[in-house]
Amino acid sequence: MRQTARGPALDAGYEPQAPAPADEGFLRCVRRVAEERAPMRYECLAPEPVCAPGAAAPRGSARHRAWVIELWPVRDPATGEVVGVGTAAFDSSDQHAARQRLALLQEAGSCIGTTLNVTRTAQELADLAVPRLADFVSVDLLDSVLRGDEPVPGPVDAAVVLRRVAHQSAAEGEGVPEAAVDLGGMDTYPPFSPPARCLADGKPVLSGAGDPDFAAWIAGHEMRTARVAEYGFHSVMATPLRARGITLGVAVFTRSSGSPAFEPDDLILAEELAGRAAVGVDNARRYTRERTNALTLQRSLLPRDLPKQAAVEVAYRYLPAGTGAGVGGDWFDVVPLSGTRVALVVGDVVGHGIHASATMGRLRIAVRTLADVDLPPDELLTHLDDLVTHLSTDEEDLAPDEPYVVSGEIGATCLYAVYDPVSRVCTFASAGHVPPVVLLPDGTARVVELTPGPLLGVGGLPFECTELELPEGSLLAFCTDGLVEARDRDVGLGLDRLCESLAGPVASLEATCDTILKALLPKSSSDDVALLLARTRALHADQVAAWSLPSDPAIVADARAQVTRQLTAWGLEEAAFVTELVVSELVTNAIRYGAVPIGLRLIRDRTLICEVSDASNTAPHLRRARTYDEGGRGLHMVAQLTQGWGTRQTPVGKTIWAEQSLPAG
Repeated sequence: MRQTARGPALDAGYEPQAPAPADEGFLRCVRRVAEERAPMRYECLAPEPVCAPGAAAPRGSARHRAWVIELWPVRDPATGEVVGVGTAAFDSSDQHAARQRLALLQEAGSCIGTTLNVTRTAQELADLAVPRLADFVSVDLLDSVLRGDEPVPGPVDAAVVLRRVAHQSAAEGEGVPEAAVDLGGMDTYPPFSPPARCLADGKPVLSGAGDPDFAAWIAGHEMRTARVAEYGFHSVMATPLRARGITLGVAVFTRSSGSPAFEPDDLILAEELAGRAAVGVDNARRYTRERTNALTLQRSLLPRDLPKQAAVEVAYRYLPAGTGAGVGGDWFDVVPLSGTRVALVVGDVVGHGIHASATMGRLRIAVRTLADVDLPPDELLTHLDDLVTHLSTDEEDLAPDEPYVVSGEIGATCLYAVYDPVSRVCTFASAGHVPPVVLLPDGTARVVELTPGPLLGVGGLPFECTELELPEGSLLAFCTDGLVEARDRDVGLGLDRLCESLAGPVASLEATCDTILKALLPKSSSDDVALLLARTRALHADQVAAWSLPSDPAIVADARAQVTRQLTAWGLEEAAFVTELVVSELVTNAIRYGAVPIGLRLIRDRTLICEVSDASNTAPHLRRARTYDEGGRGLHMVAQLTQGWGTRQTPVGKTIWAEQSLPAG
């Protein structure tokens, strides 16, 4: 029976001498053939013989030839005893090189394009090809590829300017000493250079020391001339990186002194490797473009500067997902409401990419619009739920080939809270969102227990409000699930860790944000993260004055007098004239068209706010009074004299408010 022995010469990184009596592996095979009296095969690599001047380099690997040695026992014809071992050596360099090329291509399938990063993909090509194919490899790309733009289809003509994104060297020591261009540097390839020729023709180019164009290219760059002279570069392959008919850049493979020149088979291998790398680079480029577009859209939809308001002190952080995931649909907002109240919003659209970002923008605008109507949190989420249902129906009507449409289903979560600094009550309503965490002034941190509602878009299910009275200085933390949920922990554990992070000593809200992110997030998050912190403030008794009024027209004069006395006590006599007119109009309307109980309230903060409430749900509206009409001009006058006015529904009726600037000084 024939046996095959592979010597240590075929192990990676081991280069033995040529088979000879001194070769231990060969001698062991000889002894085994003599002892076991059976033929064997021994395979090994041997150094290339020195070529005569002008002779072509032998075929095979870059530095070694492959040998197959057949060994068999030699028997005495008379006795049948083994008296020796016969050998026959065959040059198998071509077969060995073919196996090596096949192995390199198979490895390229798993080693190139492991990430959606253009630079990393280019570096993977260089790392794989050195030293198994070349002594030095460089990868240069068009600048448009790095930006994620779509390059011009087809080959690149004439001189081309490329940016070095990756290179690798077989030289010992750190760095890449052979490189004539630094990483990130630009290089201009003249039309006659091998890289420019391959880009113009769209085909790989084999060149070397005997090519006049190669010599002219080297001579035209001082640093490249020095490197070629120092390391003896004599053979070059330039291969275009092309995918989907688009040229992305060029990969240059080089061999230095001590290595044979490249052959046509090497050119075919380099073209295959470059083709696989080009697909990875193009995928990364397209991902970069979509991610950049989604980020741009998302940032344009998220609040840049939160509006000024007196109810809470806020800080926030927004972190898009890592490169492995697309941009998500997380959002947050702070919306000032009438009566110095404020709405705090955080939400999350299911999915990633431009589709999720666009949906997020539509929902955020809808929340702001509904907040301006001053709806209670549960009613606002009900309207938002109807909107998501309509959006899903609209998506189903789109053509299947519409860009960025992934399905007709839209899912989103939202947490909407309204804080009133006068009553110090915060009202929450949740649509399947992560509950907030509150840190009380005594240092106690806990999760706010909310009545969970369905996700937006489910439809037909109610949302419920939860009220929580907060001491002044309480800290509320709103977040999306990307902060508290991960593969190694569920939402409950994440919320516990958020409570622990809040409970520690901090210098400011900004520092608290950084502390929370550092404690809960890995280096690269797989989901978007939105974090909103709000420390509550309170309006004290000396900033609020309230009166209960009977339904009697005679009380209007008394209401004006009480307001004037209060403004005098606040040092706001200059605002008395306008405020009296506003109070007279609003109280008169409440008595004439509203129902008891009727209330009047003044709030002094960043502005002066006058509020009149009654038990009627009928909201007033502006109208144009005709020449002989006796009424209809009051609200028009209020609108002209104040910064703004409006109405909001209350559990027992409505409140009409008017806001005016405080006198200077």
